[in-house]
Amino acid sequence: MTDRLTVSPRLQSLMSYRKFAGATPRILFLRSNYWIDGACMNAARTLGWDFEESRVLLEGAMPRELIQQLLEKIAHFRPDMILSVNLSGMDAAGLFAGLFNDLAIPYATWFVDDPRTILMGRTRYGGPYSVAFSWERAYLPYLEACGFCEAHFIPLAVDGTVFNRPPLDSPSAPPTFVGSSMIGYAGREWQWFEGYPEWKVALEAAFDAGRITRANFAGGPAVLLGLDEATVLDAEVSRHVELIAFIEGTRRLREDFVRALAASGPLLLRGDADWAAYGLPTGLPVNYEEELPDLYQNCAVNLNITSIQMPTALNQRNFDCPAAGGFLLTDRQGDLDELFDVDREVACYDDTASAAAMLQYYLREPLLRREIAGRARTRILGEHTYAHRLQALVAVLRARFA
Repeated sequence: MTDRLTVSPRLQSLMSYRKFAGATPRILFLRSNYWIDGACMNAARTLGWDFEESRVLLEGAMPRELIQQLLEKIAHFRPDMILSVNLSGMDAAGLFAGLFNDLAIPYATWFVDDPRTILMGRTRYGGPYSVAFSWERAYLPYLEACGFCEAHFIPLAVDGTVFNRPPLDSPSAPPTFVGSSMIGYAGREWQWFEGYPEWKVALEAAFDAGRITRANFAGGPAVLLGLDEATVLDAEVSRHVELIAFIEGTRRLREDFVRALAASGPLLLRGDADWAAYGLPTGLPVNYEEELPDLYQNCAVNLNITSIQMPTALNQRNFDCPAAGGFLLTDRQGDLDELFDVDREVACYDDTASAAAMLQYYLREPLLRREIAGRARTRILGEHTYAHRLQALVAVLRARFA
């Protein structure tokens, strides 16, 4: 049985107000250090909604002062709902989740990373007032099994207050990939397996056999390792198997991708110093809000390859780059056809060989690049902003809890 915080009759009475009774929602954001926290608050501000933020931690126990601030915000702001990203701010024992359910405050968490490595099968965060959202639809059955009363797919989007520029006639920067090399992350994660040599051997065999793919990732650790799907792994081992599959798998994808494209012409890498390990031209890291919009706009071709943890979903670059006026060459993900007119708004490749050929083709077609980027930008700003996503998310909670 999950432990519960004691709720006094006075607090219970204070929080018994009708939810979503007003024309606009009142949202309490649990703000950590995720980019999407600020993007959602910018969206709420644009929409003219009432909101407050309460600072929380990504990891570790919250200090007493932050807990006090959270409880005071709940009591005084009287929100219609609470929203967090990736379960940030939720304690390991699930006490806050239990409190929100006991106080009948709708609580939504939007997963923008693999929820299995966050929840680890624990059901203590679910309940009659807990709703889960995921940027990747493959995880919805898992979220339902973890006890959330509803689980919904909501894709990523763009913060139009940051990424909003028209395409340039003559962008001057060479083809560029912006992102982490994942080398440092992978090295640190492999170190964990030094204490579990049998699992390290099994993982190396899985990589060698080609089982670490986006399609297999949806099936979980047992599928990735080639075990019977009914096999039950220790929760911590399972978490690290999934983490290394995501991190090392993505590192290998990115290495293969940039090597193949660099072989066909000039290519610049921006993200971290570890890119230099591949002997390719490497620039300085890029500040997300201050520098990245200009880089996207000024780059002839922006390159994209989706991480292993996203079997069908689109990553942030699919929205940010075109909204900033940049031309994007991206891999063919399942959600592209649902969110874009692929023939007119997206340039996508099927494998590294076709990516290299398409890169050279689009470098020779500046007018076509500008037209595609312009149409994609119109689509994104008209349908795929965080204001649109926040409206969709609130509509789900309003329908259930108003």
